[in-house]
Amino acid sequence: MACCFSGHRPTPLELHARSLAEEDDCLGVKSMRFPMYTIHSDLLQQMTKIEPHEVLKERGDIVIFDASMGKAVFVSHQWVALHHPDPEFAQMRVLQGAVRHLLGDVGFIPLDPSTEVAVPTARRLPLQAFKTLPLYLWYDYISCPQLEQRNCNEKIEGSDLAKAIESIPSYITQCSFFFALCPVIDSPDESRVLTPARWGQRSWCRLERAVRELSTDDTWILIKSETSLEIVGSVLGFVGGSAGEGEFTVPEDREKFGPVLKQAVMKKLLLCLKSGDLAAYRRHLNLQGVYFRRLGVEPVRNFIPGFEEKSLSHASVAEFFYQNGFTSIRDIDSSGWSPLHYAALRGETELIESLLQLKADPSKRTRRDQPKLGCPPWTSALDLSMLFKHNDAARLLLAARAKLTGGFLPAVHFAAISDNAAGIRLLCSMRCDPLAGDLFGTPAISTAAGYGSMAALEELVFHARSASESGRVPGTSHALFLAMAGGGGSAEMVHRLLELQADVNHQMKRPKIFSQRMLVALKALQHRFGRPTAMSKLCHHWGGITPLMAAMLTVQYEGGAALIAAGARLDLKNDRNWTASTFARDHTLPHFIRDGLLGDVSECQRVTTRALAEAFVEI
Repeated sequence: MACCFSGHRPTPLELHARSLAEEDDCLGVKSMRFPMYTIHSDLLQQMTKIEPHEVLKERGDIVIFDASMGKAVFVSHQWVALHHPDPEFAQMRVLQGAVRHLLGDVGFIPLDPSTEVAVPTARRLPLQAFKTLPLYLWYDYISCPQLEQRNCNEKIEGSDLAKAIESIPSYITQCSFFFALCPVIDSPDESRVLTPARWGQRSWCRLERAVRELSTDDTWILIKSETSLEIVGSVLGFVGGSAGEGEFTVPEDREKFGPVLKQAVMKKLLLCLKSGDLAAYRRHLNLQGVYFRRLGVEPVRNFIPGFEEKSLSHASVAEFFYQNGFTSIRDIDSSGWSPLHYAALRGETELIESLLQLKADPSKRTRRDQPKLGCPPWTSALDLSMLFKHNDAARLLLAARAKLTGGFLPAVHFAAISDNAAGIRLLCSMRCDPLAGDLFGTPAISTAAGYGSMAALEELVFHARSASESGRVPGTSHALFLAMAGGGGSAEMVHRLLELQADVNHQMKRPKIFSQRMLVALKALQHRFGRPTAMSKLCHHWGGITPLMAAMLTVQYEGGAALIAAGARLDLKNDRNWTASTFARDHTLPHFIRDGLLGDVSECQRVTTRALAEAFVEI
């Protein structure tokens, strides 16, 4: 940490960080209220049905985990049925296959495509990391008591199950790895289709993810099939939302989330200071308002002790500088961010207004990428305000004439990524082009489709139609492709884009824009010379690829079912002579996709109808 103090007088933040670094233990790890029961990877792979905790415990198949035993994995998943996590063993078969892949194969787990493109410094995970020590897995139905509550509709306070649930944050911090188990599952009894997007909407899944991202190792692994795994190491890699804004099966759970997240944030701030990572400290300190949305928890502002308010003039700036370790409006920290960028994360209008009055540049852009947020270089305060839905702050920046474009992504793309329809409306009121392209020429409507941002898509469509003499929205076929190539492959997205006259059989051609052509060429070369990722494979097969082929490549089977139900051709081939079935051959397919690729579309139609009914009910 010596580099933090050379060349200038240390700030109170730096002095406090130094004092914490010299302490033996300042994190105060809270003990678990219920032991952390896990199952060894070998026993997990021998299972043919999921039995409750008590049965496995009596048989001796689960053990209390200790770090001396090896490495632990926390498995986060959505239950397939109301009273059983996986009655047909569909999810568990995928988990078993994924574990076999991790322990038996060589290579790497690739980054999610968004992070791979936007954040050059992000790193993939070698499979060797799973083989150095024995592997144990925590899975709720196996690891938490179940039978004591069999005849009860509610969790009894003080029960072992309640204690285990309250210990989940502690379990996550003890685990070396975090799996989000999200294969596409058709759940006939529950009248729904489970997808990664559905997992991301669940409040408990969002809480588990947030606690992981606030732990020492903040990356996590998205499991879409036995061999389709991705490292998600950034906000842009899997945009979900705050835990308090998720879906609650038990409304009373909301009251528990606030204290849990607040404790996790406090520990993360201490950890950042103790390790000397001041940029990460600033990031998490100023994102508290985002973490705590709709949880009734106030952010902690006086984390660094000793602040004394000496003047009422710009008092919020003085406090902000003190807590963030800044001394000037023109400071740039080690990550290439200025005070205004961190203020944009916080989103407080009084603070931003004061910084602007002190001549902060509203259009100043970051100098480097930010891997953990997934933000590319040249990101502005307006971009960050759009991404985190601080629209009042964005209004102030726009009034100060912040530029709408000029970076890797225009501001409207950040709003599209986070499904910020109100932000798009605000930008368009300032004459923003709703079809503005990013550095690679991708229009905002395609970005919205790629992230599954339905509200943002509708807002962009409205403004694009208003600006068009014909009333048509250009680029919907490209948007359909990007929805399947990205993470927006839902039946609802397919249905809406086809309504907007997207071509269900659209075949991609060689990019015309130089930057996009270079990206596709470089990623194709990467794939050819032995570093395959989902993104590199997509670029390798770019010429002639259809939305259905892309859906098979990215394992987006709900969207694939909707395309088949809408009449997507199965005989089309890309420039490498691959059909949709060729892309699907290395994966274990759900029955409706398997039948659909063989020409029987009835099950794809049923699944699509169910998914659309669920989406329209939610609206």
